[in-house]
Amino acid sequence: MKNKHFVIGVDTGGTFTDVVLVDSNGESTIGKSATTPKKLEDGVINAVKDACEKLNMTLEDVLSQTFSFKQGTTIGTNIMINRNGVKTGLITTKGFEDTLYIQRGGGRVAGLRESEIRHQAVCRKPVPFIPKSLIYGVSERVDCFAKIVIPLNEEEVVAAVRELVGKGVEAIAVCLLWSFANPAHEQRIKQIIKDMAPDVYVQISSEVAPVIKEYGRMNTVAIDTYVGPPMIKWYDILAKELKTRGYNNELLTMQAWGGVMPYSEMSPIGTINSGPAGGVLATKFIAENLGFKNVVATDVGGTSFEASVIAEWRPVFHHEPLIMRYRVETPMVEIRSIGAGGGTIAWADDSGRLRVGPVSAGADPGPVCYQIGGTQPTVTDADLLLGYLDAGYFLGGKMKLDKDAALEAYKELGKKVGLDPIETAAGVFEIQNAHMSDLLRGVVTQRGHDPKDFVVFCFGGGGPLHGSSYGKELGFSKIYMFQQSSVFSAYGIALTDVESYVNYFEHHKMPVDPEVLSSIYVDLEERAYAKMEKMGFTRDVVKLNREIIMKFGRQVHMETIPVENKRHYTRKDIEKIINDFLEHYQKVYGEGAGFVEAGVESLSYVVRPSIDSVKPMMPKHALGAKSSKGAIKGTRQVYFKEYGEFKETTIYDYGKLSAGNVVEGAGIIETPTTTMVVLPDQVATVDEYLNVVIEG
Repeated sequence: MKNKHFVIGVDTGGTFTDVVLVDSNGESTIGKSATTPKKLEDGVINAVKDACEKLNMTLEDVLSQTFSFKQGTTIGTNIMINRNGVKTGLITTKGFEDTLYIQRGGGRVAGLRESEIRHQAVCRKPVPFIPKSLIYGVSERVDCFAKIVIPLNEEEVVAAVRELVGKGVEAIAVCLLWSFANPAHEQRIKQIIKDMAPDVYVQISSEVAPVIKEYGRMNTVAIDTYVGPPMIKWYDILAKELKTRGYNNELLTMQAWGGVMPYSEMSPIGTINSGPAGGVLATKFIAENLGFKNVVATDVGGTSFEASVIAEWRPVFHHEPLIMRYRVETPMVEIRSIGAGGGTIAWADDSGRLRVGPVSAGADPGPVCYQIGGTQPTVTDADLLLGYLDAGYFLGGKMKLDKDAALEAYKELGKKVGLDPIETAAGVFEIQNAHMSDLLRGVVTQRGHDPKDFVVFCFGGGGPLHGSSYGKELGFSKIYMFQQSSVFSAYGIALTDVESYVNYFEHHKMPVDPEVLSSIYVDLEERAYAKMEKMGFTRDVVKLNREIIMKFGRQVHMETIPVENKRHYTRKDIEKIINDFLEHYQKVYGEGAGFVEAGVESLSYVVRPSIDSVKPMMPKHALGAKSSKGAIKGTRQVYFKEYGEFKETTIYDYGKLSAGNVVEGAGIIETPTTTMVVLPDQVATVDEYLNVVIEG
């Protein structure tokens, strides 16, 4: 390990693949390349090469000195969107074959926008990924106390597997009714499948999502099984590619609940939204260094806009998140997302109204100005026409944008909506910002927070361009932009610890017997150690963190709180856990939100084993003069709605700004990978960490 000097974090996004390379001294180097949808590994290699070139090193030299390579990916999301996973079957408890199709009462509107929910009569439930013809029920029953009431009928299992294999399935999911309480029947079915069809991919719900709630658990294992084989295949390809170029350790994958693990041990469904989760962890890391306990993380990528809240130093977790419109039972950092990125397409509806999104041009064919096949006007094309982007300095000049092509596309759209091309582009810019503001308003205020109590971090390639607008609209106390904004998720992935997650479900009304709680955590920690040992880590280097998931009686909102590590708990410890929950709940939802009279319940118990990773440095600089004249690189015409027209606007080179410099709006600050916009009535200051802080 002494010759291993680098940690590499990669985020494969819908348009660009980002890389952050951190050396053993904590110094970071960024790389960026276009995502290659048909062969994603090429985009990864190209982005890493870009970072290596900045170090004057070859890819092979860097990879041979790399201790850990951490990959976040959109593969699972893309498979779900395109519905091109493997042909998957499902075996469940007889009588429950229609669970995926019945769903829950809110399934018809789950994941829809408010404008769509208004028309419930025409809303349709999301179509499951497993057709009814590939769902088989078998006789068995375990009760809620883990007692086997009806033994597993193995003859029915054999018959079901035979028929599924005969129908050409490549994967089989297994979800029995109370398997999280007693997994014996699921484990036996898994063994039968392995014996009969060793090449068929198998996942069982008691391993993927060992929690109560039948529909969500079945959905979780169904999606995990559906996306698993193609995802594993791609990771195999990438791992082999890296090995041939000098990387000799195991490839790690980012998980949406906030850790990285060897891809051979990953939960495929856990990689969905793993890139944005990296951005939240980067936000937490930087916020802690800056001393901010309340932060909203905002990510404007090529295809989407994501937002997440960190309140009282802690990211908000969702235990029953929606992936697209599918409710699942796997913990994830809570990230709200809409189709509002740089590649989002602008269009006119049948009545001639200007609309923006949610469909994106993605990396292929991309915005019109990229000139790689795109024909429909996008937000990036509007940004270029309005002067926010420099056609000759995109990606630091490595990519030239075609302004004339963007203009022609907006002329065509303008004809449909009755506006000239610049008016149309300005309208698109405003609509896009309004979409972002609406999402943020819901993310922040629905939990009882006031934006004035929060700072907002703007990242992703388009975050610094749009952040001054949505940050001002919501009234955040400060708007932060960073040198590494365009690769922020990769930055978070690079600094993320190797971490796993083990949990156990058992319902208790608090206060629980201290000995019961002690026993649960002792068992969980043994499972956690075993899991890390399987990855090659010895117990002496593993850190263990305990959590408990609790709620009020008769309420549905579950919250996670940390629990002190102890061999034996006392009644006083249990009282502290209850009080910690009450205090946390009121911080998250507001004073008086809890239903104390209904009592407190514990539902699930978690242990997170982890191995520390190298963290990037955040060097401080002495604050100097306010004047930023030395960073001026010129002027250009930029459109601001405050003026209602184009104005000659000063352009600044971020690389020449110093700590303490002030940029008064209107102004544009350019880095090789992103553009920061300072609105006319705003003031930007470069802080001691060289972050750009906007107020006003």
